[in-house]
Amino acid sequence: MGSKSEALAAQFEEAVAALVRTVESCADAHWQATCGDEQWTVAATAHHVGAQWPLELEYITAAAEGRTSPTYTWDDINAKNAKHAAEFAACTRAEVAKLLRDESPSIAAYLRKLSDEQLARTMSLPLANGASVSTEQLILGGVLIEHATAHLKSIVAAG
Repeated sequence: MGSKSEALAAQFEEAVAALVRTVESCADAHWQATCGDEQWTVAATAHHVGAQWPLELEYITAAAEGRTSPTYTWDDINAKNAKHAAEFAACTRAEVAKLLRDESPSIAAYLRKLSDEQLARTMSLPLANGASVSTEQLILGGVLIEHATAHLKSIVAAG
């Protein structure tokens, strides 16, 4: 819709492309290495990025649409992440690349449709002690783009 939303979508696509390139180039030993920050395998960490997008979109769409934040607690999210890490500890590079490639276009398309007004809307975020955050901050920060890039750094460092 606007140049800001286009730029955010492009940043998201770049982060996903970098992650896909890294996933596809991982050697077998690196793929099963443990990421230091997460304490999950590289496989589980990479899969986690794409698997979290539905949850991340709950927060982003709530902010963009002027609704209240989802009410998950850190305990809820940490339990979900631990279960996911165990379940996908040995997933394949092909599975992860497919997940990232298949799911990211719809997210980028959604981002492109956001108006400047929607990007500027704020909501109180319980996971940040009630801090007021904008849709744009959620997209850039730990919820979407930074979430992907931070896990990518951890994946690279595990090798």
